[in-house]
Amino acid sequence: MEKGLYSIGEVSKIKEITVKTLRYYHKIGILIPKFIDENTGYRYYSIDQFIYIDIIKGFRALGTSIVELQEIFSECDMDKLLDFLDQKRYEAEENIIKMKSIISNIDTLTKGIRVSRGLVEDDNINIKIFEERKIITLPCKEVGELKELLYYSDLDKIIKEQKLKATMERGIIYRVDSDNTVESMYVFSTIVEEDNTLNNKRISILPRGRYLTLIYNRENVDECEERMLRYIKENNLEVKEWLEIEMFNNIFETESYNCQIQVLIEE
Repeated sequence: MEKGLYSIGEVSKIKEITVKTLRYYHKIGILIPKFIDENTGYRYYSIDQFIYIDIIKGFRALGTSIVELQEIFSECDMDKLLDFLDQKRYEAEENIIKMKSIISNIDTLTKGIRVSRGLVEDDNINIKIFEERKIITLPCKEVGELKELLYYSDLDKIIKEQKLKATMERGIIYRVDSDNTVESMYVFSTIVEEDNTLNNKRISILPRGRYLTLIYNRENVDECEERMLRYIKENNLEVKEWLEIEMFNNIFETESYNCQIQVLIEE
């Protein structure tokens, strides 16, 4: 046996790689031991092979598959290696974009839950100013008893197909008739304004303005609707938009969901 060789156990400790993994790399032919004792079957590695171990570990950290590693080490072609690294860099950049999007979605959901939990404690009719919101809509024939969830699912498919970016805000647009009958017209999701939202016929705008707001739940929905209509009549206000926005105060209790009525009274 040559001098300066290291046993598989020593290599495992020095390079922080398991003996099982070293044996596997030997088996598939990407890291052949420098010497194998014919009597004991023990594997020994030279110090220059430590470099290969570092390279392999680096590739694995990039998400390189075993098949790709076998191809790289069997061909030993530097030009192909550079092309491979360029591709891995591109994939890594794409993953960064995806992870940033995931983090953004987490932040949006967290903010939505915290805001909702604060709002549901207030049972008063308030006046709030909302900025202009861009929304994508889908006609909705019936709501109640969570039937709107079917329409939301269809709307989500459209958002995905058109590669739009939606926020957590979604709800229903109603029409208020002259006899104060409130009838559903559309489900909607608020979207982030980007280049692909231009000239999209499904996209419309909720104008900036003063809105009456009131929180309700499944048990008092009719009472709150009547309260809002009575307030509007008593104050001689004109309904320009009537919206129902989902609250995310408790996503584990869908049977006792909360919503917020938003009524545009002045742009």
